[in-house]
Amino acid sequence: MNCINLIKNNFKRILTHKEILAVAIIIVPVFIGIAVIFSERAEMKLSVALVGDISGISREISENNKYKIDVVKERPPESALLMGTYAAVIEQNKDGTYRVETIKSKKEQSAMENYFNTGKMEIENKRGAGTNILGYIFMIMIMQAVALTILYPEDRIKKTFRRIMTAPVSEKQYLFSQGILTVLFLFIPTYVAIVIANAGFGINLGYSLGMMALLLGILTVFSTSFALFISSLIERNTSLAASGIAVITCILAGCFISFSDNNTLLDNVLNLIPQKAYMNMIQGIAGGGKFFNYMDQVIYLMIWIVGFWVIGGVITSHKVKKGIY
Repeated sequence: MNCINLIKNNFKRILTHKEILAVAIIIVPVFIGIAVIFSERAEMKLSVALVGDISGISREISENNKYKIDVVKERPPESALLMGTYAAVIEQNKDGTYRVETIKSKKEQSAMENYFNTGKMEIENKRGAGTNILGYIFMIMIMQAVALTILYPEDRIKKTFRRIMTAPVSEKQYLFSQGILTVLFLFIPTYVAIVIANAGFGINLGYSLGMMALLLGILTVFSTSFALFISSLIERNTSLAASGIAVITCILAGCFISFSDNNTLLDNVLNLIPQKAYMNMIQGIAGGGKFFNYMDQVIYLMIWIVGFWVIGGVITSHKVKKGIY
């Protein structure tokens, strides 16, 4: 039995797991399509309260596309900021300048004060639709990769794995064939959903479809290698452990929103998370950077990918030799 036969056999077996196929082929692409569409329309104006009157504000500032200015006679209570009713409260100083109170970062406060005093909007490094969609689906891809490797723990529990090892096939070949199948089931429906959303709704992804395929491929291979590693490391409740790790690391890495705010120590810690390197890379490319300008991030991700794959293989070989599998 070689890798090709293993892939064919596992393909037939995975087709019997209807619930996994439903998520991989239907639910995940639908979610991706919705996320792509709405990520383009997620830009909402921030509501700010201007205490007094708007006479001192120029027309260009009052009719901007970032802030919705509500003129109020009295200063809103602090709870208005805490509850998100207003992003900021703006008051005029005696010298005619404006001061801003907000619970947002000092950087954002400074940007608001600069805008209302000078009318100049700072250029922001916004995430485009393509960056958002890749960030949103990172966590889902990891979870789904673990679900798609169900045949691996299933073979161990049913003692099928031991019988497979008696054939002319190694543990590494088994993991490789399982990995190839997982990559295909992750990549194909996901990419098709993105292409359809791009073509059918005219979504500007910020990448060419070729670059999107490359970036999605890296994400898919990383998710698969992690899934094989965690499945080798943990005997049971693999999905639960993987989901917890995926949720925490993806949130900290800024897959959904930026977690850090110019905190050097925190940034250095978060930069160790592989998802962070991926997010920095895709955002830079979306901003006009070349793929080869981010080889440091690519190499770092490849180290994690190869490391997960190798360690997973070593763990499996060790357990086979000990007779655990």
